[in-house]
Amino acid sequence: MGTLIKYGITGVLNTLVDYAAFFLLSSLFGVHYLIAQTISYACGTVNSYVMNRKWTFRRTGRATKGEMLKFLVVNGLMFGLSTAVLAIFHEIIGWNALVSKGIAIVAATGAGFLANKLWVFRDSGPSVHVTEVSNHVESSPREG
Repeated sequence: MGTLIKYGITGVLNTLVDYAAFFLLSSLFGVHYLIAQTISYACGTVNSYVMNRKWTFRRTGRATKGEMLKFLVVNGLMFGLSTAVLAIFHEIIGWNALVSKGIAIVAATGAGFLANKLWVFRDSGPSVHVTEVSNHVESSPREG
């Protein structure tokens, strides 16, 4: 399955986590939409990191501080973008907060994919496993 398809599936799950938390907080508990946005986005971000690292971009081993920091920077920027879109559609245009939230999610998805693929989880050469196999093959006695 291609990386973009996996990212899309992961994105759908992240969106469900984010949107469900936003709905519960804003509609059922009456939390201000910007506070609900912050909490729900954080929930989606945690889910996103785990799924993208392990499944979408197939990173193995321990996460590095640099990778985590890059992911947080990207998600911080996407949070800013989605919050701005949410506020514009809800406050300025006057649309329902749930509809505005949906538009905000769509707006940040494409930019987030590119940043994650090209910067956060960029393929930096052969994986450790491939290198270990290669080293083992090279050190094995040759027949012939």
